[in-house]
Parts: sequence; structure tokens; C-alpha cells
Amino acid sequence: MARSLQLAALAVLGFAVPIWTWLQITDEKVQQLVAASALVGVAGFLVTLYLVPQVAGKTQSRGICGKDLNKKGTPAGDIPIPEAAGLAVGCAFLLCIICFEYLHYYDINSLVDWVLSGFKGAPTLETIPESWLVDFNAALATIGFMLFLGFADDVLDIRWRVKLLLPLFAALPLLTAYSGGTAVAVPKPVQSWFGLPTYLELGILYKVYMVMLTIFSTNSINILAGVNGLEAGQTFVVACAILTHNLLSVAGYTGGSTAVRDGHLFSVYLMIPLAMCTLGLLVYNWYPSRVFVGDSFTYFAGMTLAVAGILGHFSETLLLFLVPQIFNFVYSLPQLFKIVPCPRHRLPVFDPKTGLLRPKDQPDWNLVNLTLQLFGRCSENALCIRILIIQAACCALGFGVRWALTGVYK
Repeated sequence: MARSLQLAALAVLGFAVPIWTWLQITDEKVQQLVAASALVGVAGFLVTLYLVPQVAGKTQSRGICGKDLNKKGTPAGDIPIPEAAGLAVGCAFLLCIICFEYLHYYDINSLVDWVLSGFKGAPTLETIPESWLVDFNAALATIGFMLFLGFADDVLDIRWRVKLLLPLFAALPLLTAYSGGTAVAVPKPVQSWFGLPTYLELGILYKVYMVMLTIFSTNSINILAGVNGLEAGQTFVVACAILTHNLLSVAGYTGGSTAVRDGHLFSVYLMIPLAMCTLGLLVYNWYPSRVFVGDSFTYFAGMTLAVAGILGHFSETLLLFLVPQIFNFVYSLPQLFKIVPCPRHRLPVFDPKTGLLRPKDQPDWNLVNLTLQLFGRCSENALCIRILIIQAACCALGFGVRWALTGVYK
């Protein structure tokens, strides 16, 4: 299948269910706000299409580039490819959030009428709780800080052990601004076994959990990598799964209070721009890649997913969608902690005669090589698609698990 058709299929499959779910929302005002967020996301897609070549040209001129090791031995393997393209995506995403934060304070109908009238008069302001402003600003500060640290890593090549701590510093604005509860719902079986209350107050331990989630999320996207389109592809799939989950909640399919639905709505406003901007990046990063996303993107994307899960109050569901990342992290631990030898690049071996990838004679311990071991040799493009199918299947399984345990687990 042609490259453009693959990207079109990915976009259609990713957005089909969220669009259907959006149509089920009965609250007209909420539906309009989601539509406005989608329009801002489309603008973010176009801005990303423009910015990525600009950033790539600058980074390449400064020597921030690398060669594609999965094409070594071919002419394509000798071409320097610009890195740190994630900086463009992050800037486009932050611009989207700032623009929508401004739009959120206006009545959408009056805003449309104001534009159609040739900007005569003034649109009607809405009364918005101050908590929305706090959440927006906390998200902007945290994600922006992580984007900066990711770009610093691309430029300075920070040591791996230091990289693990970078999300801790980026999460400080989130921890400072977080005003939500610190109690967790205790599963019903555990309540009966140990005589615990319905909600258990964790206090400072909940803040520790938030930090651990941000550290895991940012690094999990970073270590499941090494194939053209994989980092951006998995981010797009997870963002679409989260968006579907959020819209189902907003539409009332999962029950919950108004506060719970507001948390999901806030996450919608993050996931739509993330998915759209990431899709813009995939235009350049899909096989054969013309840019590398760099740690700028993986750290920014992972932190955005974590912020959505924390401020949207669905971190358990987020972890269900990140099962491949959790498996890859656990499976990689022996190499990450030097129990077994760990090379700098844990990539498969490319055979220039056949154009196929295969695992090393002593395969590295990660999902990329394991997929080749289980399903056989394939091209780099096919390998990326296989892993994204695994990602999508795990997200679907996450929905199934959540549905099956509703009313039983909690």
C-alpha cells in the first residue's frame, strides 16, 4: 500500500470511532466546544506541516542529525536525517491549547455570529469556573517544560540515568497547581477482604504516584522506538483511544458525576490537538522517514498523555491503554539495569540484500525485536504496522476490561 494511503487509513481508523462518539453527545454546547477544539486541531495539523520542514532545516544546519541505522548498507542509510522534529509538533500543540483556552471563554454560537457579521459587535462571554484556568495553565507549564527538557536532551545528549529524572522537574508545575482529590476508590473485593472504606485518602502518596506516572509515561514512549513512524504512531493510537474514552464519558455512557465528565472534557481538549499535530508529524516521519522525532517529541507526547490521565482522573484506564509500553519496559529491565549487555541502539539487524529486518543473534530485550522473533522477518514499514496493530488491539482490550469490571471492580 502506498505511503499516503497508509497514512489516510491510519487517520480514518483513528478518528472514526471518536467522531461517532461525538455525535452521541446530547448537550449541544459541549458538542460545539468539542467541534471548536477539532477546528483548532486541524489548524495545529496545518501548522505542524509547515513547521516541521522549517525546524528540520535549522537542526540539520546545526549538525543535529543522524543516519537511519535500519537502512545501513543502502544509499538511504548514508543520508543525514534531521532530528528533534518533535520541537515543531510541541510548539504547534502548545499554540493550539493557548488558542482554545481563549475560545473556551466565549459562547460558540455568538462567536460564529460575530465572525459571520464581519466582526461587528462583540461575542458573548461565558462564566467559566476558575479551576479550568488552573488546569489549563498547569498543563501548559508542565508540557512546555518537558518539551524544553526533551530538546535539551536532543542537543546535549543527556545520560540515561539523568533522563529518568527529567520528568520529575517538569511535573513540578502540575504538582503545585493540582487541586483535585488525593483519595482513590478502593476496589470492592479489597473493601470486603480488608474492611477498607470506599475511598482511601493517600495524601502525599498520591502526589508521589503522580510523579511516578509522569516518569513512566515520558520514558515509555522513548524506549519503544527505533523504527520509522513508531514513536509518533503509538502516540496517535493511544491519543485516539483516550479521546474515545473521554467522549464516551462526556456522552454519558460511563456514568459519573458532572465533575468526572468535566475532567474527561478537559482531556478531550488535550487529545484532539495531540492527535492532529502528531498526524502532521507522521506525514514526515512515516516510512521512509524524512525527519527523526527526537526526545523532544517522545518526552512531550508522554507527558501530555500523563497530564491528561491525571487531570482527567482516569490514570488507571490510561495504564490499560499503555500495556505494550508497560510490557516493553518490564521486558527491557534486564538490559536497562545492565544485568545483560545493553548496546546504545537496541535495533534489529537490516539485511541490505533482502531489505528485511531480523533480530540479532542475541536479540535485544524489547518489543521491537520480540515482534520479529514471534512473527518473522519483515520490512521496517511492516514492523511498524505490526506493532501499531498490537497497540490498537491492547487499547481495544483495555476498553473490554474496563467495561467487564464496571460495577464489579469498583
